[in-house]
Amino acid sequence: MKTEICSCQGLDAACKKCFGSGFASVNDDHKAAPKNTATKKEKKKQKFESIVPNNLSELSKSEVDALAIKLITSLDFKSKKQTQLLNAIPFNTTTFRRDFGDKFALLDALETEKQFLRSELLLIDQEIQQKKYNSKFRFKHYFSDKDLDVTSNRQLKTLLRAYKKLKNN
Repeated sequence: MKTEICSCQGLDAACKKCFGSGFASVNDDHKAAPKNTATKKEKKKQKFESIVPNNLSELSKSEVDALAIKLITSLDFKSKKQTQLLNAIPFNTTTFRRDFGDKFALLDALETEKQFLRSELLLIDQEIQQKKYNSKFRFKHYFSDKDLDVTSNRQLKTLLRAYKKLKNN
């Protein structure tokens, strides 16, 4: 049996292939679907759909708050998925980068989405400040406001240790 990243990328808890883990088992005797041959530059140019309307200044306070809460919830969810992936990687082995390359790719994709969501949240925050609304938003997950450098093993280990320490207190 071989595992590969599911098409839902672990974002659908009711997925029939991966059951929400993001990794689906595939038999070796069946040929896997051809991998996307897109270069790294094309992957980085991936566009995300914005939920922030162009006419943000015309929205009421409650609508702006609802958009911000939706973005924060999405950030928290993606951060939770990143935590699950980091907990699934055994950092004590010497070949974890090679053995779990697909998980690191998924971590990178989630971090790219989180950066996009943070930029949208920044737009909403600027609008709140311009209109002088009194709103304070809090993230519910430790990784939501953290930038993860997927290429840095040290940073990933340090963040995971800090998260576990915070969770145990």
